[in-house]
Amino acid sequence: MNSRPDPLPVSEAANRVWSAVEAAGDPGIRGADIRDTQHLTRSQFENGKAHVRDHRCADEGKCFVYDGDVYAVTRDPGRSAQSMALKMRPIDRQLARLHKSACAPIADDGVSDAAFRYIKRQLEAMIDNLTIMRDSGYSIHSKRIREAAQAR
Repeated sequence: MNSRPDPLPVSEAANRVWSAVEAAGDPGIRGADIRDTQHLTRSQFENGKAHVRDHRCADEGKCFVYDGDVYAVTRDPGRSAQSMALKMRPIDRQLARLHKSACAPIADDGVSDAAFRYIKRQLEAMIDNLTIMRDSGYSIHSKRIREAAQAR
């Protein structure tokens, strides 16, 4: 006897995730509560979230955000900024790790390769662009982030 749940189409998982989060309103809802109330496995939940981000947000004209505690559907720019800053922290770490592991060891030897030089410059620019956020601890309430936003 197979105890595995029946396969669930990704679009259905996404509908369940979206419905639960949208129904929760402004306070939002924790991931475990979404999985429990919608009877989703962890994999179905993760796939559903990806589908929501890839498709549903654009279709609905609303943001699907995670603030480190709860998921919410919102059009609040501050809440969206907080979610983006949270998501950028691991990206920043990955960029630094990538530079350290795939670029720095051959940086001097790679200068004759045009593709290497180009990618190295782009990688370093991305790392540099995240400096203010990194220095502020990714806090959207940071004076430095607010000043940088005003300058743009």
